[in-house]
Amino acid sequence: MASAFADIIRSHLEDDVHALALKAHWYEPYNKLDLIQQIQARQKAKSKLPSWYGNFDLLFPPPLSIEQCSSELTAAYKASLVTGDSLADLTGGTGVDTAAFARRCQHVLFVEQQENLAATARHNFQTLGLNQVTVVTGDVMQLLENLPLTDCIYVDPVRRKEGHKVFRLEDCSPDLTVLVPRLLPRCHQILLKLSPLFDLTLLLRQWPEICAVHVVSVHHEVKELLVEIRPAEPRTPTRIVCVNLENDRQQIVPCGCFGQPHSNIGYCEKLLHYLYEPHPTLMKSGMMDAYAKRFHLLKLHPHSHLYTSDVLHADFFGRVFAIDQCFGFSSKELRKSLASVEQANISVRNFPLSAEQLRKKLKLRDGGSLTLFATTLRHGEKVLVLGVKV
Repeated sequence: MASAFADIIRSHLEDDVHALALKAHWYEPYNKLDLIQQIQARQKAKSKLPSWYGNFDLLFPPPLSIEQCSSELTAAYKASLVTGDSLADLTGGTGVDTAAFARRCQHVLFVEQQENLAATARHNFQTLGLNQVTVVTGDVMQLLENLPLTDCIYVDPVRRKEGHKVFRLEDCSPDLTVLVPRLLPRCHQILLKLSPLFDLTLLLRQWPEICAVHVVSVHHEVKELLVEIRPAEPRTPTRIVCVNLENDRQQIVPCGCFGQPHSNIGYCEKLLHYLYEPHPTLMKSGMMDAYAKRFHLLKLHPHSHLYTSDVLHADFFGRVFAIDQCFGFSSKELRKSLASVEQANISVRNFPLSAEQLRKKLKLRDGGSLTLFATTLRHGEKVLVLGVKV
């Protein structure tokens, strides 16, 4: 990027792009829309792509591409799953994932249908010194027959159709039900990135050849499903792995295998000393009960997905609370139990009121050290549980 162009972007990174867009003449002869696009895209990338945000030699694709691309944290995790020396990224986009793959593989092919995105990625790979990346422009379905055999193939399909999100494999672009069977004889490993909105159970029933699914979150927010297929290896039960990525650490929790029988979890008749809330990735995986059984926890209700124990298990993947009070929802019990409580975080599980409705009814301010769980016990009793995070 030319130094003058980069200096303009750097000097306006904290500005309101909508106000900038209203300026009639702005840094001629540079194209105003190009400048604003670069500023807006970097603003969106600040926390998601921190090393890219501060590199003013890089060009940024349109802001929408930045919203939809992987973060540097998830890209690095994906790269850690790749085996072999060669990889083909068939749905290139911004190139964030490809850049991570290129730091692990000796030969990387980047395929992108849009020429402008391909040109931007080519510039950025050269700027980052990733000369092992070859950029190809074209439709992957048309290029497939001429693509070389490779160790790993990565696909991050477009999950929108006519402006709306899609939740079926056949509605993605490219159509995964058509593409994946054609990829099976061309590689040793297939890695697919899917939205966490996809139905995991339906996905695994539709593709029994999946060897692993990684449910990935960043700072405890589920971001993507990574589907791993190894065509040449014997078929085994699908492993489910839950992952939480932070700036300074990774939590990787193997949760078991999909479809394997698990003995039924026990239920509590009353709450014990500690309350356990599974991590969001465990909730998405559907493996909450199997994981809770490792710690001999008891479940509150089949649909509450909260657990209890007299023993503290501080290494539980999720949140653990020391129970201060458990009380019913009658006016009398509410007045007595919440008389000295003015502020609490509210979490609702299997309860007829929403968190906002409950907050309004109880007149509690948000925040503080206490968390109030509204939930249902095994026999249908509606209760409120006041706890302190351990």
